[in-house]
Amino acid sequence: MPELPDLETEETGCYHWHIKDWKGLEQKAHSPAFHVNGFPWRILLFPKGNNQDKYISLYLEIAEPKENHQLEDWHKCAQFALSLSHPEDPTNYTINTANHRFAADDIDWGFTRFYEIEDLGHQSKQNKGPFIVNNEAIISVYVRIVKDETGVLWHNFIKYNSRKQTGYVGIKNQGATCYMNSLLQSLYCTNQFRKAVYEIPTEKDEPTKSVALALQRCFYNLQCSDQPIGTTELTKSFGWDSLEAFMQHDVQEFNRVLQDNLEEKMKGTPADGAISKLFEGKMKSFIKCIDVDFESSRVEDYYDIQLNVKGCKNLKESFDDYITVETLEGDNKYMAEGYGLQDAHKGVIFESFPPVLHLQLKRFEYDFIRDTMVKINDRHEFPEEINLDKYCSNSDKEGPYDYQLHGVLVHSGDLTGGHYFALIRPEQNDKWFRFDDDRVIPATKKEVFEENYGDEPLRGSKDAVNSPTMLPPAFLNSNPRANNARLMKRFTNAYMLVYIRKSQLNEILAPVTEDDTPAHLKRRWDDELATIERRKRERQDMELNVKTAIVTDDSFKDYQGFNLAIFDDQHLQVSAPVELMKVPKLETIHTFKQRLADHYKIGLDQFRLWSFIYRDNKTIRVCKAMNAMDERQTLERAKEAMSPAAHSHALTKFYMEIAPDNQLLPILKEGQIIIFIKYFDVHEQKFRGMGHLFVSANDKINSILHTLIDRAHLKKNQQLHVFEEMKPGSIELLKGDSTFLKSHIQHGDILCFQAIYSTRETEDMIKKGMITTVPDYYAHLDNQMYVVFKPLKEKKEEIRLMLDKTYSYEIVAKRLAQELKVEATKIRFISSHPINQLPRDIIHYRSNIRLNEMIPSSLKSIDYTQTLNFDHAHLPILYYEILDVNLVDLESKRSIDVHVIGSNLRKETKMTALVSRVGTVSQLIDQIIHKGKMEVKNPEKIRLYEVVEGRVTKEFSLDQPVDNVAMEKNAIVYAEAIPKDELEMDLNTDRLVQVVHYHHHPSSYHGIPFRFVAVKGEPFEMTKKRLQKRTGMGDMDWKKVKFTIIRNINAPEPGITPMEDQLDLRSARLSDEDALGLDHVDKTSKSRFSSVFDKGIFIRG
Repeated sequence: MPELPDLETEETGCYHWHIKDWKGLEQKAHSPAFHVNGFPWRILLFPKGNNQDKYISLYLEIAEPKENHQLEDWHKCAQFALSLSHPEDPTNYTINTANHRFAADDIDWGFTRFYEIEDLGHQSKQNKGPFIVNNEAIISVYVRIVKDETGVLWHNFIKYNSRKQTGYVGIKNQGATCYMNSLLQSLYCTNQFRKAVYEIPTEKDEPTKSVALALQRCFYNLQCSDQPIGTTELTKSFGWDSLEAFMQHDVQEFNRVLQDNLEEKMKGTPADGAISKLFEGKMKSFIKCIDVDFESSRVEDYYDIQLNVKGCKNLKESFDDYITVETLEGDNKYMAEGYGLQDAHKGVIFESFPPVLHLQLKRFEYDFIRDTMVKINDRHEFPEEINLDKYCSNSDKEGPYDYQLHGVLVHSGDLTGGHYFALIRPEQNDKWFRFDDDRVIPATKKEVFEENYGDEPLRGSKDAVNSPTMLPPAFLNSNPRANNARLMKRFTNAYMLVYIRKSQLNEILAPVTEDDTPAHLKRRWDDELATIERRKRERQDMELNVKTAIVTDDSFKDYQGFNLAIFDDQHLQVSAPVELMKVPKLETIHTFKQRLADHYKIGLDQFRLWSFIYRDNKTIRVCKAMNAMDERQTLERAKEAMSPAAHSHALTKFYMEIAPDNQLLPILKEGQIIIFIKYFDVHEQKFRGMGHLFVSANDKINSILHTLIDRAHLKKNQQLHVFEEMKPGSIELLKGDSTFLKSHIQHGDILCFQAIYSTRETEDMIKKGMITTVPDYYAHLDNQMYVVFKPLKEKKEEIRLMLDKTYSYEIVAKRLAQELKVEATKIRFISSHPINQLPRDIIHYRSNIRLNEMIPSSLKSIDYTQTLNFDHAHLPILYYEILDVNLVDLESKRSIDVHVIGSNLRKETKMTALVSRVGTVSQLIDQIIHKGKMEVKNPEKIRLYEVVEGRVTKEFSLDQPVDNVAMEKNAIVYAEAIPKDELEMDLNTDRLVQVVHYHHHPSSYHGIPFRFVAVKGEPFEMTKKRLQKRTGMGDMDWKKVKFTIIRNINAPEPGITPMEDQLDLRSARLSDEDALGLDHVDKTSKSRFSSVFDKGIFIRG
């Protein structure tokens, strides 16, 4: 058998089954039992094949595990070989090998096509056999029992229970959220962090609107659930749509954004400062002169450390590389204040390390030669324990900076995609677990360390995989599976390491107790469990019962809608006051009638049941009186006959025709039709149900007018209009002299009538806003729609209203204002995207715009006639914001977004100014000052300029009309206090130039361009210091910036020349069409992995 070098052998054994009468074997034969590792084994043989008849089938099985009293959860991992040999020559044999995990539900394993039956008695084409000689054969089995160190070796995971096996549960993947799942599990297992999250007050929050509460619930579910948990609630609280769940992001970036959000939520709460206490360290960047006593330094906080992998064999080398000191000398001397140019040492040193240390291994880097991002798969070892004292300038009262590995976040894949999982040691023992989305399994140390160091590059070039000559023969001749495993190992490696300081392990990993958990989380959990249990009982209940709706003449007396009621088959609900009864589904209609007689306290001869049917036009109508034959069928069968095909769990529906008091039920005659009557009371502005009528097909419509007048208590001579309710949007006036047959009236049709009023009466009612006709009232019902109103920014409530599609902007605003208790004239609406439902465009106020124009897509009218429960329906959404000004005034003004720059480019805030369309730039700047966005109060010392595609396109004087500002759709408006060096510049010698940002190619700009003073005679080294201060970039980022002169920045291919340090910027003689270029990676709108991931990550909640 093949060697299994990574697995320990517990015991081996073999057995030879000498079959002396092959032809006498039954279809299924067993060898005698033999024992290996305390278990009884035997060979299972199908001499004529199992589920096929061409090959013999041969298996190894555990012999009668129940009879041998094996435990239910037993298992044995075995490598085995089955062979068939010549009875007299053991060197003549055929063999097959396999590995298998034998368990109570999987007691045998082997080969259905072991050897062709027709070749058993003679030598095959492969020169094997014969194996049956004189009706005899020998089958041998060789068994190696392998130690299962993790308990999941060769597990098929079909019935795997993570909680039972490990004490932990996994997290479901929403599409591409494995990166998030791995980090969440790491943070969850950092118990002190979990406790801090629990300390944020969230009892009054809603989970989908509160990141803190959603994360608390996520952690609590991980504590309590027996099944993998979902994160939809959490991602909704982030403000993500379903598309975002299918976009993979960088783990470290997600960690930073999440912790920034939580840190803000923790302010002013018992958890304030918890994140910095756990994850924050300090490092010092310095430049120290060699020959003079001068040092420039800056201390910065950090929450994670990014370490190089390329060129470093292990973590120690990465740290050594991080603090490597650079010598500034020769042309690169340092300009020390008061000392001039000096040789100096430049570097960083750590001043402290945090209790929980997140190390980001830089597996993704930019390859300047190939001009693209690449993944670094090089081998990089990391230790189980590490001391970091040599990298820190200060000693700590807590003792040495000794750390123990707590978690390894792994990326398996390449630049274009892949998979994340986490290997975590949750406690202080030596037990590691692999958290891989919805599954948690024990892991060995080899899986934690060796398998995630990365791999040496394949021999030869990057194309070695496709070049057989570059590979060693052993690799070529191996199993293709080995090649795949080799390649997988090549691309699977540690990406983020979590170390915990040993002196604080007890505190950080202290168990989370019930006292640490907010009581409201347990209440919500218990309520949700109760709801789940109730729904489970309801589902079980519905397996035995059906819900049966009973419509009567009384039940639709006050019903305002189409049909006789709303039958919500999807949610098994019906509009009130229709009775809904739970009845055993196998009960016959005949028996059910007795139940109804008892319920309504009437005799069986005083009522009759009619069935309903869904017509092709999607209306539901009474269709047939149930006769004695019909009453023999069960309620389940009746439900199937009268339900729409789309709903397997639908309502059983009956109309119950009840005889008038002290009268018998009328005998149904040939040609009679049952119709239902509604009266539209114009004065009351509503329908009144008038019960049912029996008519003959050849009767005329006019024949029922007197009956209708009597039932509605109208004047005897009152003229009427009679309409047929056909379907929403189709209400037809019936001709009085036409028969019911010619009018196509059939069983169950609904007629609606109204009084006819004079022209003057009608006009008076219309002036009062009344609906005067049956078709118009039906249209009013048809126009009803639910709208969800969501706040755009303010922390206002979400409101759902039933409105008329024809309502004007003004009426919709008034209805919403009543709910919000604000002024309707200050509400502005914003449309939503039809797919992701995020805010889209401002809906400008117009007196004639209607709701159906504001929301072009909504539920169909027919949906409202068949739905009562809209909790999970895709209702149309309108966003709203409450303005400071009247909306009508707003429409006469211009709204301009202005980005206000602070002391450097990184201090940027956005504001919206509202100015008259005939106003000036001076008025716009006054608003910026008035809103407190500028420290400078003198408009003449403020620059307002416009940027398009990363270049300055306009600068505005105070007297220019505001209509000139932001005329282009993609223009960005900036306001900044004019810098001091510009106010004091020498107009005769210095020059104002434009500075732009780009990365590699100056045809595509990013960031905020700005005006900058080129000082005559100033060394460029000094100019760079002023530039760094202006941009606000840190030393590490500034170090990577390249400086170029760009000629004609508006050209498709601008010319660029490097800016030499020995030159001064003024001598470059930049024209208005030229610029100083800062060549660096764009970190303003995307992550540093912008080439890997399509979109920077965000959390809005």
